[in-house]
Amino acid sequence: MEVIDRYIYAVTQRLPEQQREDIRRELRGLIEDMLEERAPAGQASREDVESVLTELGHPNALAAKYRGSNDRYLIGPSMLDSYLTTLKIVLISIGIGLSVLFAIQIIVTPDGVLERFTEYAASLFSAGAQGFAWVTVIFALIEYRKRKNAAGTADSPVAWKPADLPEIPDEQSRIKLSDPIASIIFTVLFTVICVYSVELLGIWRLHEGERTVISFLDADAFRAYLPVIWGLAALGILKECIRIIARNRSGKLLAFHIVVSIASAVAACIVLADSAIWNPDFIREMEAAGLLNSGWDNYDSLVSIWTRASGWLVGLVALFGAIDIISESYKWYRVKHSA
Repeated sequence: MEVIDRYIYAVTQRLPEQQREDIRRELRGLIEDMLEERAPAGQASREDVESVLTELGHPNALAAKYRGSNDRYLIGPSMLDSYLTTLKIVLISIGIGLSVLFAIQIIVTPDGVLERFTEYAASLFSAGAQGFAWVTVIFALIEYRKRKNAAGTADSPVAWKPADLPEIPDEQSRIKLSDPIASIIFTVLFTVICVYSVELLGIWRLHEGERTVISFLDADAFRAYLPVIWGLAALGILKECIRIIARNRSGKLLAFHIVVSIASAVAACIVLADSAIWNPDFIREMEAAGLLNSGWDNYDSLVSIWTRASGWLVGLVALFGAIDIISESYKWYRVKHSA
């Protein structure tokens, strides 16, 4: 019966992935044996099924028995695989991002290789430690809340009933693992650039064998917003961690996604709208490099593009944020109405 499948699903979802299939078969066999004792003729009624499931107990409690642990851990077995996957993605992304930036810096300014390598090694260690800390703290908080909710449900004074079991999510509600992984990689690489080499964002110029970069941003002014950048990165990784753990779309997950997306878009727009972060000497440096000339017919148009770039970027961030929210809402709507 469907209620048996829902019970087995509720139990096994709280166990490590590598154990789920074996325990699924074992638990189904146990339920069938208990039903055979109640209905030897093989005609078990719904009341018999509910009686057996009630005797087995709340899915949270039964899953804890299968784990054979006292739940004294920072990150539980049911989330360990997701934690390790996310941690690997973050650390590898940090390593790749910093290595690429190091190579670019060596190309732009080949002098002082040893000094830059020392800075690269220190940045690699520092960023790796911060990435490890952020991911661990995020998963630990999720684990704490999950365990607290599970304990509250299992210890509730209201008797648990099989009818309380959640529905098994269908395949259409599944979140492709590639989506949150790609988002985490983009978030980490973007954060690495903003924190360690924001001055490389600009116009690159090669003249007489010398490479120079005319930066879009004022690095000193932009660094004042680094706490905001870290906050945006943490929010983005938190959102994707929850998607990796849940793996299924739900109303609560959509609501959280919308809140985080709006908060991130608003914070990004505030940063981009601040004229202080933009290089005040950009036009002058472009003219000095010969890339812009006040005598050109389209000079005023090019200068106008630069002065309006901040507003256009704010509009793009708002547009992409709205598209992201609409896209996720549509996917959830399609799942909900196809059930």
